[in-house]
Amino acid sequence: MLTDTKLRNLKPRDKLYKVNDREGLYVGVASENGIYGHSRFATPILTTSWLA
Repeated sequence: MLTDTKLRNLKPRDKLYKVNDREGLYVGVASENGIYGHSRFATPILTTSWLA
């Protein structure tokens, strides 16, 4: 589970890394650009889509 505390404690590294939630949400942590979030979901046609 991604909580506010967990997100605030993420530190940048040399390379981009991802921290995920069990429900398809994940955040990427970049060394220069900060934190960004993405959500992965399935459409009724059973294809996977990305929401940025």
